Amino acid sequence: MHAFCLATCMLTLGSGVSAQITIPEKLQKNIQRNELPKEVTIPANLLKKDIDLSAHEIRVSLLRVYDANNAKIKIEGIVKNVGRLAYTSGTGQQVALLYEEMPGSGMRLVATRNFRNLGVNATTSLAFTKIWNKTANAEFPPNYVLVITFDPDLYTDGNTNNDDAVSTNNRITKAGSEINAIPFR
Repeated sequence: MHAFCLATCMLTLGSGVSAQITIPEKLQKNIQRNELPKEVTIPANLLKKDIDLSAHEIRVSLLRVYDANNAKIKIEGIVKNVGRLAYTSGTGQQVALLYEEMPGSGMRLVATRNFRNLGVNATTSLAFTKIWNKTANAEFPPNYVLVITFDPDLYTDGNTNNDDAVSTNNRITKAGSEINAIPFR
């Protein structure tokens, strides 16, 4: 059966039985796929997600395994343009920061990445390596935080191609307990 029926539809039921359904006239509408009715408009501020950088992911990979509790790991932060237009900006107007957050001790910057332009779905990354000991990190493992920061004048610099539309996705955290759960093999 087609997704849209006008006036009368044929419905095939199980066991080869068919039924004819008449749709009341007041429920019949001409529907054009992928088109809003002309009288419906979407406010521009709801569509303004054209440029959107995201602290997309923090990946952990094993570089060298020493035993079941010890390994050299790489912790990599991924920044991605999840918007519909390319992000085009000047040098020094944005930076990605990766922090190690020790419970009770605060945050320590472990990697930075200055970048300028990111096309749609393009990524940039920053990483650092460390020896991970599951036993030492059993009770209070460090967390890792990826943050995108922008120059305070970014929205007033006259370049609308670097105005990040969504600030709520500019920071993510990877719990150290997730790293402890990785099998070291």
